[in-house]
This record gives sequence, structure tokens and C-alpha cells, in this order.
Amino acid sequence: MGYSYPKIFAQLTLTTVLCWIGGSYYYHDSSQEFQIYSTSENENFSLKHLLSNYKTSPLQLEELDKLYNITRVPNYREKLSEIGYLDNFYYYNQKVVDNTIQKRMETIDKVCQTIDTRHYGSVHLYQMNELGVTWCPVFKAGSTTWKNYFLKKFVNIRLTNDLSLLKNRILAVKSGLVDGKQVYRDESVTNMRFTVVRHPLSRIISHVNNAAKDSEMVAMKNSWIYEAIVHNRKGSLINSTIELNTYKRELDHYFLWLTLKKVYSKPKISDKNPFLHPPYPQLDDLINYIRLGSYNGHWAPAWKWCNVCTNKLNYMIKLEEEPLELWYLLDKLGMWSERGLFHDVKANSSPKVQNLTKVCPTLDNDQIEWLNRYYEYDLK
Repeated sequence: MGYSYPKIFAQLTLTTVLCWIGGSYYYHDSSQEFQIYSTSENENFSLKHLLSNYKTSPLQLEELDKLYNITRVPNYREKLSEIGYLDNFYYYNQKVVDNTIQKRMETIDKVCQTIDTRHYGSVHLYQMNELGVTWCPVFKAGSTTWKNYFLKKFVNIRLTNDLSLLKNRILAVKSGLVDGKQVYRDESVTNMRFTVVRHPLSRIISHVNNAAKDSEMVAMKNSWIYEAIVHNRKGSLINSTIELNTYKRELDHYFLWLTLKKVYSKPKISDKNPFLHPPYPQLDDLINYIRLGSYNGHWAPAWKWCNVCTNKLNYMIKLEEEPLELWYLLDKLGMWSERGLFHDVKANSSPKVQNLTKVCPTLDNDQIEWLNRYYEYDLK
């Protein structure tokens, strides 16, 4: 919703391309004049140089193309001293950004007129009344940066950075509708509601890649990984209950070893055990698990997770369009003075290319068609 992207895949080969570029899907849309992304590793990205050539008019994507090889990963957090150049860049382009965001929100309103939202009652809004904002965290779309910012702002003593530490700020009690907008008891009526979104396929690729880490394997075993691996791969076994149980025991022992490496030696793994070759979840494991009906913020459609149709967010920016849309958002939320804190956070949500090749097998037509249906409104 609000994404001017084509369907997730037009061809099977595009899956491989998405994996190769690192799981941050970028569709070149010539109407998005303000997009700026990182250069190749061999070039030094400098907004100072860029602005020295274009001081009086908005920068056009065509002009940027002449100077840089534009790629998909935002790379504006090089050093704090670049903040002044980002400020200037935003100053020259804020009308373009404003028009783009307005059109996006208008598109969302139009799409919402076609959706029956009566059954989407879950609330994932967090009020920060002291700042005059309300936030919906869309996981794998830069939510960790915002979560850590709010934790630092409002939680004095903490042993973890878990989002549950902000649970007292969840808007749990509804107070009816005003002009079609859901109102909540504990939210200031002047709060500005916002979220940050990301292309849905990039989100699930990022989640699977992160899940391949040993620590995450343990942490997410019971929430989805174990069941997803067994469900998706057991079809390769001959109808043998003994064989299935043997391989599941090996999987159990492997998870035990991941949990207690200092105590246990690595267990033996049968060459033909599909659950441990590879010994981590893959993209199709997750997709087929989601198809069972599992609902989780790491892969739920953003429009449904934030219930954007009834919560009527004021702003929805795209992770792919940072830094410009982030600067715009901080400006509009009255948080301009805080931009240095966001600027200095390392962009680490996009997985490494070499790791993605392990978790991104080519999807089949059935999975592709299902993804397009599941994320239909996110992609409109």
C-alpha cells in the first residue's frame, strides 16, 4: 500500500536477482525524482560535491545518474559531518518529497475504500504523547532504530532492548471513530501517527537471513523455525515414520547443541537428513509456513499490521527512500533536532550478498502467485 512497485515477480529469474542484490528490492521509477542511494564501494559518496554542482534547483534522478551508480541500499550515515549536506539536500528537495508523500497517502485512502477492515482489530500503535507522536513498528523496516530511540528516551533502567519494555504505551483501549479514524483513550488527540515501511519481499528475505544466525535459530526455534523446516522439508522423505522420527531427533539434538555449545559436542548429522541440509531456514521454508496461516509482525502485510485504513496514519515513509524521506518525517514530526541520533545509526538491516545466496532459492510459480495475493495491498 503506497508502493509504486510492480508485482513481486514477473519472472522466476527475478527471485535470483532479488537475492543477489541483497534483499532490498528497488524498482527504478522515473517519477521518483528525489531518490538517492549509495555509490559503489570504490567511490566516495559526497553530498558536498553533489550540491556544489546543483545549488539552485531540485536534483533530478537523471542528473544523479550521470554522477553516480545508484544502487538500492541507503548509505547516508557515513559520518556525522555529512549532516549539513543532507540538510541542504533536503532543503532543495522538500517540495518534491512533500508532493510524493501526499500522493502516497491519497493512494492509501483510495485503496482503503476497497478493503473491508472490520475484522482487523489488533492494535500495534505506541503512543509517545510527550513527543506528540504515535508509532506503528513494521518489523524489518528500520523499526529497531526507532525502538532504541524511544527506549533511550523513556526507559531509564533496562537490561535488554526488547520492544516489550514499551508495552505500557500500546494503545489498547478504543474510544470509537471520529470521521472514520479510530480514536484511543490514552493517545493525545494531537499526536501525529506514522510508520516506516519496506518492500514486503525485502522484509521476509531480511528476516530469513537473520534467522540463519545460531543465536537467532535458538531464539526463534519455537516461534516458527522448527515447525517451518519440518513442515516444508518432510515431503522429500519416503513414507517412513521411523525415518521421519530419526531425522527429527537429529534436528532436536542440533538445536540442543546450538543452545549449549560449551557443554555438548556437535552431533552427527545424517547425509540424507533434509531438516539439516542446510541447517538453517530458507526463504521457501518461511513462505510455506506463512501459508499455513501464521501471523507475525516480521512478515505480516504492513497495511494490516498497522491497520492503516482505520488508524489513518499521517505519514508513511519508505525505508528505501531514506535519507530524504527520513529527514522529511523528522521535520514534520517536530523532531528535527534529533536527526543527528538517527544519522549516526549504522544501516545494518540489509543482509550481505554472500549470505543471501544461501537463503534465497528460486521460488516456484505457485509461491510467486501466493506472495502477490498475500501482499496485494502493500504493493498497490
